[in-house]
Amino acid sequence: MCFSLNTNGVVHSGSSLFAASGVIHDGKGNWILGYNRYLEKCSVFAAELWGILDSSDLLQKQGYNGVIIQSDNLEAVVAINNSKLEGSNSTPVEWILKILSIEEKWCLKYVPKETNKITDALAKMTISNYEDLYMFEVPLMEIQEVLKEETIRINLLMNMLM
Repeated sequence: MCFSLNTNGVVHSGSSLFAASGVIHDGKGNWILGYNRYLEKCSVFAAELWGILDSSDLLQKQGYNGVIIQSDNLEAVVAINNSKLEGSNSTPVEWILKILSIEEKWCLKYVPKETNKITDALAKMTISNYEDLYMFEVPLMEIQEVLKEETIRINLLMNMLM
């Protein structure tokens, strides 16, 4: 079965919120797990990289096979896809590349921001200033409507890829 993982990094202007988030869906678009994490002050690019790294690390530790990682940050996707394991000047990029080199059935793709609304909402809901990873086995009430739309979109995408 193929899984999809949507990731996001958020830097709120005017506040001190820097966060990363991710949502894992099965091949039918059903919610498996969501998470968010507060980050120290960083750039949008760095927040996006940490979102991809956290999600990839989480999936790898849980033994997922056949994963499409989706990010709405083209700069991060290009930086990772165009980097070489030895030549990267970014530690998160190196770690992501190591995971992708081990997991042969994984790929990283760019998706438009409007198709990544759940992770955006989760990142904005980060609740603390601690760098703990908060996992949600059940979707939060605040994102239920967006989740319905996302499930339909993921179903269409997975059907096109098969």
